[in-house]
Amino acid sequence: MIVRIGLFEALTPEVSEASRRNLFERFLPALRSQPGFVAGYWGEAADGRSVSITVWESEEALRQGAMNANAVPLLAGQDPTLIAAPSSVDSFAVYAWAQGQPVASDNVESGAV
Repeated sequence: MIVRIGLFEALTPEVSEASRRNLFERFLPALRSQPGFVAGYWGEAADGRSVSITVWESEEALRQGAMNANAVPLLAGQDPTLIAAPSSVDSFAVYAWAQGQPVASDNVESGAV
């Protein structure tokens, strides 16, 4: 398995809102349909920085899946200049993993299915 970590600098409120809309309405549905996609997590620090963590079955699945998901057409009226790009991206081979019990979340913007 491969984990991809993208780090984002703090975003303006306008870019943050547009990026979240893009994530929930465009990118997540496309990502979920990609062969080899295992899981994804998105988070935000108190200072506005954010992180994207995705897990893939292989480097090839990561490469192909990311390319396919990013190729999905923009939403009607979507401004591509308002979609945040990561300031850094790294990929790592997973050598261990653990899974605990599911946790109930009070996050109303949860994209979990």
